Amino acid sequence: MYECPNCSGNLKFEIKSQKLACAYCGGSFDPYSITKDTDAIENNFKNDDFFDVTVFTCPQCGGELFSEDNEATSFCSFCGASTILSSRISREKRPDFIIPFKKTKEDCKKAYAQKMRKAFFVPKELRNPEYIDEFRGIYMPYWSYQLIQKGNVLLKGEKSYRRGDYVYTERYDLSGRLDSYYLGYSSDASTSFYDNISQALAPYDAKEMVHFTPAFLSGFYADTADVGPEVYVGDAMEKAEENTFRSICKEEAFKGLKVKRPKDQRQGMGTYLRKADNTMYPVWFLTYRNKDRVAYMTVNGQTGKVVADMPIEPKRYLAASLLLAVPIFLFLNLFLTLRPAWLLGLGAVLAAVSAVIYGLELEGIHKREHNLDDRGFTGKKEKGKKARAGLGRGFFVTAALSAVAVLSAAMIGIVRPVSDVYYYTGGLLALGAVLFNMIEIIRNYNRLAMRRLPQFDKKEVA
Repeated sequence: MYECPNCSGNLKFEIKSQKLACAYCGGSFDPYSITKDTDAIENNFKNDDFFDVTVFTCPQCGGELFSEDNEATSFCSFCGASTILSSRISREKRPDFIIPFKKTKEDCKKAYAQKMRKAFFVPKELRNPEYIDEFRGIYMPYWSYQLIQKGNVLLKGEKSYRRGDYVYTERYDLSGRLDSYYLGYSSDASTSFYDNISQALAPYDAKEMVHFTPAFLSGFYADTADVGPEVYVGDAMEKAEENTFRSICKEEAFKGLKVKRPKDQRQGMGTYLRKADNTMYPVWFLTYRNKDRVAYMTVNGQTGKVVADMPIEPKRYLAASLLLAVPIFLFLNLFLTLRPAWLLGLGAVLAAVSAVIYGLELEGIHKREHNLDDRGFTGKKEKGKKARAGLGRGFFVTAALSAVAVLSAAMIGIVRPVSDVYYYTGGLLALGAVLFNMIEIIRNYNRLAMRRLPQFDKKEVA
């Protein structure tokens, strides 16, 4: 720990003052002015690439966090397990930069509570003040790319106009010299931090990055980096090139012209990577666990932006839906009279639409189950190892019921029997298929809103 020079108490990083503060004597110190004995030894030997930390490992999922403090932690932020994490002293590679926490825990809790006010069907635990108090400050590893665009640029442009019965098109070669520099395009560097969460938490303001010193970690935790910078460098270049191209199109000299993108935009813009900085960005992190699945609630520690998985309580959702359906039915009954043929057609359409929605949900579940939408995870996965679809029995039952309902409606519509009984029977069959589909959609929603326990994913990583 970092000792207070005045009373030898434990110093913690204070977000409001952005300094190390002592809770015993009230002292406040610049993070760069306080070092531990091990830090001094490292500086004497000019070995600033590594620093000593306490690494906490979850015995259930294998997730690792490290900290400057050696206090035992009683739950895992990745799998939500209530267990004492094992600890060891380790030497970790020193990041280049860090964005210190700007939002306090109270700011985090207020922002999260504000979002939960609109989430009517989430489990009651997510609204419990005691549960919300378990938010933990974690520095997540990121790669921050420094990109250079320099050299001559040649683009194609054209302008069309009409004169009388003719349309004239003028084509131009647009040339110039490009000299631009990008700093701050970032991607997370941890397989434990899902891409859809890290991307939704963005952006971070890179102007507030400061040189890293271990003192910033005092009172917080940090995740370990296990994804190389090469995984996302192409995305960073693409964003830079897109931004540069839009800026070129706004130039005064090119107004009124339709500028064409170069076929090889990267070569056309002369983009190259100068450096990938190992950085740490602040995230307030909370885990909700239900059986073999977890949901993550996160808050950007710099801006206060909230990104949360939103599981629902199925019984509460179904009860609310049924209660809402009664007044809607009574209201529509005052203005609409459904004829047998209309009922049949409407039921068939709803059956088909609900089956498509269910299929899309299963596709999303398949991607979520196997992390196919997470570049960092798939980049470390064993080559040649393919994920199984695993649609389940519910999909085939839903497809069969919907197909029977739609085909029955089509045959009744073609034959056009005189008796309304056929229409009502087909309509009821279609509405039954709709009801079954909707129950399956609601029942499987939490598979999409939540994630498998991390220990399952650890087995798939190479």
